[in-house]
Amino acid sequence: MVALENGELGPLLSPGTLRGLEDECVTDVKAQTRAALLRVLQEDGEHWGSTEDWSSNLAQDVCELLEEHTERAPRISQEFGERMAHCCLGGLAEFLQSFQQRVERFHENPGVRELPPDTYISRTISLVNCGPPLRALAERLARVGPPESEPAREAAASALDRVIRLCHRILTDLLFQELQPHFSKLMRRKWLSSSEALDGIVGTLGAKALALRRMQDEPYQALVAELHRRALVEYVRPLFRGRLRCGSARTRSRVAGRLREDAAQLERLFRRLESQASWLDAVVPRLAEVLRLEDTPSIQMEVGVLVRDYPDIRQKHVATLLDIRGLRHTAARQEILAVTRDLELCEVAALSPPRDRAFFADIPVPRPPICLSLPLFLGRLTLSRLACLPWPRPPAPSPLRRPQARR
Repeated sequence: MVALENGELGPLLSPGTLRGLEDECVTDVKAQTRAALLRVLQEDGEHWGSTEDWSSNLAQDVCELLEEHTERAPRISQEFGERMAHCCLGGLAEFLQSFQQRVERFHENPGVRELPPDTYISRTISLVNCGPPLRALAERLARVGPPESEPAREAAASALDRVIRLCHRILTDLLFQELQPHFSKLMRRKWLSSSEALDGIVGTLGAKALALRRMQDEPYQALVAELHRRALVEYVRPLFRGRLRCGSARTRSRVAGRLREDAAQLERLFRRLESQASWLDAVVPRLAEVLRLEDTPSIQMEVGVLVRDYPDIRQKHVATLLDIRGLRHTAARQEILAVTRDLELCEVAALSPPRDRAFFADIPVPRPPICLSLPLFLGRLTLSRLACLPWPRPPAPSPLRRPQARR
């Protein structure tokens, strides 16, 4: 490329010959960069499973290797610069697919679970941090390259998205395994009078977030938003399991007050962690209001706001809330549930929210009793006595008979 870059051959060669030399140069660069990128991945990957103190230079090495060619090529001609950018972008997309596969194998390897937890988390964060600079490189090459560069840019972005989603899931699962003992204490009698469970959740999340702040800003924001969503889901789940029953107005007021206090503490925590998922802040206070309010129109209004703000809430969730507050088989209950039915039928409410905005879809509720339809020949028995039957037990296996020997 040096002779082409200095312009020494341009006046001496025909356009066809010059084009042939450029083609050879692009082919050589493609082969050289492919081999060099694979070496970078191999050398970097050898350190992922080690316990030594190490910092990855993978993204920096890849950027320097490709930019060496893409910065020089436009000096020959604009067209040659576009062709070289397209060539390097294709090589980058191919490399990132290999990178994605290597990351997946790393996390699937049972041996990595033997690493010290802090080391494993540090390695995972390093892999995530490769994403932003490599994504920015792919965007720059696509802008310089011809229009047909778009599929390669999309392939590069897809591989990076998969790496980041996998690493985020690993980090989230590790953290919530540690938090689970605290979540299991929620919505019990002791929870009403003690902040021990929530203090444990807030303390653990706050401490672990210090390590996560080593992540670059863009993937950190995505991760902390998912931690925010997951924390609220895990907080609300025990409520919908029916651990508490609020048959009296006094008990409902106590539970609602405690829910609001916990919600405020969680909101302060995630504000410190710089979560931008502020849409989550209202969910627990809204649920508390459904439990606290006493008049049917006010409850209907609150349920309507819940359905509007969290369109994946379903009638079964509202029915469980009404069960918790002791509102069963009454006209008021049917009036409240009618609000949910009406809004579920609306076209806007029927649209599923994107995965990162899903909330109630991740919260199961207890199954209602199974109502059986009965054949007509049982008409002598009243439906009121037979409407809700338990699941039939399977017949007991008959004892095996040993074959008698022939005489």
